[in-house]
Amino acid sequence: MNYQLGIKTFEELNTTELYQLLKLRVDVFVVEQNCPYPELSDLDKVSDHFMLYDGEKLAAYLRTYLRDPGVYGIGRIVTDVRYRSKGLAGDLIRAAMARIHGVEGAKEIYVQGQSHLTKYYESFGFKVCSEEYLEDDIPHTDLHLMI
Repeated sequence: MNYQLGIKTFEELNTTELYQLLKLRVDVFVVEQNCPYPELSDLDKVSDHFMLYDGEKLAAYLRTYLRDPGVYGIGRIVTDVRYRSKGLAGDLIRAAMARIHGVEGAKEIYVQGQSHLTKYYESFGFKVCSEEYLEDDIPHTDLHLMI
């Protein structure tokens, strides 16, 4: 399949794109994972939104944001159930990492990942930098990558 990558700031998102990305996040992080916690945050307003499309359908998504000067976060990495096991999340992670690498002064990238995905993130070069902890009753581990 031929997927199209879109990268937009919050202000650049149109209402359809915003609806699609929020619906995908709620469908997976709230409904599928049975995690009844708020999904929307003010972080969305200051993030770059990476969207991978199959035609008009949003197949996968993530956001990047500035945590501290030179320190970026990658988060809300999600793939529509119909598109899993196709490497799309990895494609988005590599695109986000490449974009952050191109930012002058960027020195570190963080991911707050669900603990069962730690080895997956390590495959991109991330290293564990925290003990396991619970976030919204789901085990998480922080990982980082020095640029």
